Amino acid sequence: MLELLTLYTIGLMGSAIPGPDILYITRTTLDRGLWAGWIGAAGVLFASLFYLTAAGLGLGVLGQSPYFQLPIGIFGSLYLLWIAKSIWNETIHLDNTHDRDGHKLHIFLKGMAVHLSNPKAIIFFSVILAPFLSKGNLPLQILILTMGHTTTFFGVAFLVSRFDGFFTPHRAMIINRASAVLFTFFALELIRNAWLAAQEIL
Repeated sequence: MLELLTLYTIGLMGSAIPGPDILYITRTTLDRGLWAGWIGAAGVLFASLFYLTAAGLGLGVLGQSPYFQLPIGIFGSLYLLWIAKSIWNETIHLDNTHDRDGHKLHIFLKGMAVHLSNPKAIIFFSVILAPFLSKGNLPLQILILTMGHTTTFFGVAFLVSRFDGFFTPHRAMIINRASAVLFTFFALELIRNAWLAAQEIL
């Protein structure tokens, strides 16, 4: 029981560390409302399940491989830079009825892509989490960790939606610009990882 509680706490706290995933859920909720935030959170959670399953199957070591980090660093950084540019130039809508970027599937898939290219997630699943999944009932462990992630991702969207009245277009623009800067920082971190991986390969 204590081990499962520990895993839940790891899933909860690990996913709560600010990164591109939390940023995406927050912005989606602010711009399109709670349901859209939850759809984005579901996309992030689905990507988490991919990493959880890989770590549980002992594939976490792949995340430490330079042959894995190099392509992830290159393509992930390009994707995050594209997001940063889009956010910076974005027109602000706070009526929560304006469905930009298409339909719900787009929000879901974008959440997936953001998390799959998330350097925080790669480090968390391949380095921190993998040792905790080396023994015991693997399906149950994955379920408990998923519950921790679900609490965080869907909880963030809910909490942000409670402060909806606080966000004026001007404040939302400031958040957009700050988010763009942070996404650029995460992209640069991926570029750095790719550079280190390339040096290791060569």
